[in-house]
Amino acid sequence: MAKPDPVVACSGRASAAPSDWSFRERDSQGKAEQCCSGICRNPESSPQITVILLAIDTAFGHLGYCLSHDGEVLASHFARSRRSNSKLLLPTLDLLLNGIDLQKADISAIVVNQGPGSYTGVRIGLSFAKTVAQVCGIPLVPVPSLDLLAAQVDGVPEPFEVLLNCTRHELFRARYECKAGTPVRLGDIKHVRDGAAVLSHLTGPALLHRLSTNRNAQLPEPKNPVYHNRQRSSFPDPALLNQVGAMLLSQGEIPDFDHVHPLYVKQEVTNAVPR
Repeated sequence: MAKPDPVVACSGRASAAPSDWSFRERDSQGKAEQCCSGICRNPESSPQITVILLAIDTAFGHLGYCLSHDGEVLASHFARSRRSNSKLLLPTLDLLLNGIDLQKADISAIVVNQGPGSYTGVRIGLSFAKTVAQVCGIPLVPVPSLDLLAAQVDGVPEPFEVLLNCTRHELFRARYECKAGTPVRLGDIKHVRDGAAVLSHLTGPALLHRLSTNRNAQLPEPKNPVYHNRQRSSFPDPALLNQVGAMLLSQGEIPDFDHVHPLYVKQEVTNAVPR
């Protein structure tokens, strides 16, 4: 299989006009090629790509996309567009695909953040991912949001907690252990109503992710915080979601469409996800 070229990286802010985005392109030596308003690509390259993974993440309130081939990023997008995700999902995907001369039919599988997280964000992202996967007849791989957050951590020699603060007082929590460099969840993801009480008694290593730092300022930091190893943002990179999904695909963990649902965890919505 030919190695895809070029690699397209993109970043953007939430906007109704795609021309506000800036895109960078590099050749195989990592040198900058061209830059323009919109997607850039190497005019001398015409890649023959046969395996594509698409990651979709709206569970944390932003819009994250990544198209990758064998672990190499072809195109990605990240924007804080919480109130516009439902309108931007389709045109953003089309823009990314057009920039590397691909169509939806070229996508081999879709990886999606299934929550918990923003209630609306989880529902919108998973619904869109299921629609595209069903239309294209390709696998859909759901990834729990806490597993994605845990994947940001490495080098922690002892079990650690991942905590997700979505509302003012509540937490979602799960315990992980690094095995062969990969965080593995130990048990279920749990919903806790009194997050402050949990944090006040938690003494072991813990990674706390807040969806809104202003609204959730009342909850204290963990006593023994673990920091993610991503420099760009506290939000997981969409490329990381693709990496986690690729690992699940390689292990054959592909659920039936009927069994793929938003993971809300709260008892009144659904049960905790087993591990």
